[in-house]
Amino acid sequence: MIDINANETTIMPLIINEPLKECTLELYNHFGRYFYASKLLDIQKTDSIIDASCGCGYGSYILSKKVCKVFGLDINIDNLSLAKKHYNNDNIEYYSYDEFFKTYFVVDKILLIETFEHIPQKDIDQFIKNLLNHLKQGGSMFITVPLGNNEASSYNQWHCNEPSIDFLYGMFSFYFKNINMDIDSYLNSFGHECQYCYLMLNNKK
Repeated sequence: MIDINANETTIMPLIINEPLKECTLELYNHFGRYFYASKLLDIQKTDSIIDASCGCGYGSYILSKKVCKVFGLDINIDNLSLAKKHYNNDNIEYYSYDEFFKTYFVVDKILLIETFEHIPQKDIDQFIKNLLNHLKQGGSMFITVPLGNNEASSYNQWHCNEPSIDFLYGMFSFYFKNINMDIDSYLNSFGHECQYCYLMLNNKK
């Protein structure tokens, strides 16, 4: 006889605080990107990985269950404090970008999720270069970014750089031998229908 109390569907409301309706879309979008990235990057238990930007750390924690080492990077010191408090693990280290760029750590793979569009266009070349200095030769990188016309967003004040496909290809073909793009339309956290690019970069030069 099946014990209904062992059913995850029944147990979840006891574990997760309701109501979740108001943040369901955000949870789906944000957590989904990490699971999608893990699949495309073919993440292995022996991998070391950069999570940029890590925010409050939930993505870094998810990754820490799949790899040997995670470096969670963010520009926001308050986010990093929350990450260290709520999403710590023995194999996670959290850094500000400035701190990490001064280290000599080299990783197998990089996730750049919800970050590219927040870097001013005048700074993006140097930012990417600094990040890739910590990726091994032959390493891989996964990026998510809303597409645009190489300008700031018309609806999101924090998106100061929504790139075109041509801009992305021109930038990353300099660093990687293999580039794959998956373009999708989705409803973002602002309720705005937009085009989104999942960029898979393999075999760093």
